[in-house]
Amino acid sequence: MPSNPRYLLNRDGRYFARIVIPKELRPFLENKHELREPLGADRRTALARLHTAVAELQAKIAVAERRKQLAKGEAITPGRYPLPVGQLALRNYNDRIAFDTELRNMDNRHAMGLVDDRLVELLRQGIAGGLADDGLEALVGRQIDRFRRLGNTTVVKGTIEWRTLARALCVSELEALARVAERDEGDFTGKPEDPMLAEAAEADEVAEDVATSDFNSLTFEMVIAEKERLTGMGLGGKVKSATTLEKYRGVVHDFEHHRRSKRMATVTLEEGEAWRNAMLDAGKLSRKTIKDKLATIRAILGWGQEQCRGKLFPATPKGTPFDYLELPVGETKDSADRTYTLKDARHLLVTSRTATRSSFRWIPWIVAHTGARVNEITVLEKRDVFELEGHWFIHIRVGHGRTTKTGKARKVPVHRALIREGFIEFVKAQPDGKLFPGGANEDQRLREWIHEKVFPNRTDMPPPNHGFRHLFEDALFAGVSQKAALYITGRASGSSADDYGGSDLRLISIAEQMDKVRDIVLHHE
Repeated sequence: MPSNPRYLLNRDGRYFARIVIPKELRPFLENKHELREPLGADRRTALARLHTAVAELQAKIAVAERRKQLAKGEAITPGRYPLPVGQLALRNYNDRIAFDTELRNMDNRHAMGLVDDRLVELLRQGIAGGLADDGLEALVGRQIDRFRRLGNTTVVKGTIEWRTLARALCVSELEALARVAERDEGDFTGKPEDPMLAEAAEADEVAEDVATSDFNSLTFEMVIAEKERLTGMGLGGKVKSATTLEKYRGVVHDFEHHRRSKRMATVTLEEGEAWRNAMLDAGKLSRKTIKDKLATIRAILGWGQEQCRGKLFPATPKGTPFDYLELPVGETKDSADRTYTLKDARHLLVTSRTATRSSFRWIPWIVAHTGARVNEITVLEKRDVFELEGHWFIHIRVGHGRTTKTGKARKVPVHRALIREGFIEFVKAQPDGKLFPGGANEDQRLREWIHEKVFPNRTDMPPPNHGFRHLFEDALFAGVSQKAALYITGRASGSSADDYGGSDLRLISIAEQMDKVRDIVLHHE
């Protein structure tokens, strides 16, 4: 009877890859004593899959080790997710094929047979060893850097190992181009012909399992659309605003472009780390922005896992691969950088008096004297402005396509400066329906008008959402109770005080407190 190779476990005719978790790492792996990966009932198949399965388990061990090192402040060892050259070449090949499929699904121009003959010639030279390191780097250096960031390799340019990997990646690139040419002729049956890739593909049974997964076709967009449907029915949490969903889709596009795949089931922790590191290395985004983008992807992965009843990522049935992703620590910024100075605020409000577009004329004044968010004001209707016991209010509603950050409506007193400016007369003169023109992009038009007409050649201006909101809050908290201030600005406190402001009597009290809030523009200006 043949002996079992290391890491291969036979239990009642079923084979598993098994690794015992070191005792010091168990707290970082749900206090488990070992990791297992099922390999099936056929011994030959199990042996073929063993190497890849063990690599996946070792990657989880490495993640736990890294978390332990971070917890203790120890240095992190690079190259903790090593893969053999053949597997790296195969992954690059599969990425290219998947990317080609996505391009064909997007536009017919990608099937016009435009294969770069010069690129083919250079790849052949690279495979033959006829290119210097600089030439190889121009062809596949980006791919090598990506695998290095993923922790799959530690090769360094100028070494034999680096050239070996570079030549193997040239093979995968040339093979992928051959498949592209075949696909241009309608033949989608092609498989890798190079022995290195063919052998790696035969051993890579885990990739085959993913390809036949029930959730293989699930995309981020499908999950977002399902989330919209569920929240619209009152399920799955609060309704997300159109602006929020648009922002989420933008983040998803960036992540999909980086990993060159829309398939959610194949997302890995290593891809998240590579994307994070690439953004940090580029230095174009703040650490807070990068943290927010990673958190967005993690949230959407969580939606997908919930929608699939924990089967999307079976290795983490109660979570996602991004649960173990270390997020960058955001910089602490001075709130003054996000707030208009009194001089700038007054200049903007005085300039808006000359605007002919009603949204440019009134929205700056409204957000300046209510602390409301711009997208809460662009959707106002005539019926939202009403009078109660001699006090005027703006009803910021939720439902029927309208939402707020807290998911709750509120009725904000109209500041005396707005009344004196003629806002109530403007409202009375409007027909029933929307007060302001434009649709979902009106806030963008307002920002462009402010930057181009009000503050030309200024690059240090905060957006009106933050610029006026923070300024108004400073004025508000100076003379109004905290409960009233939180209610007026639509901020959640996380306590029962969030239900403050519901009755007419309470609204009248809030309006009386609003009278304590100072004007921004002086009477003579």
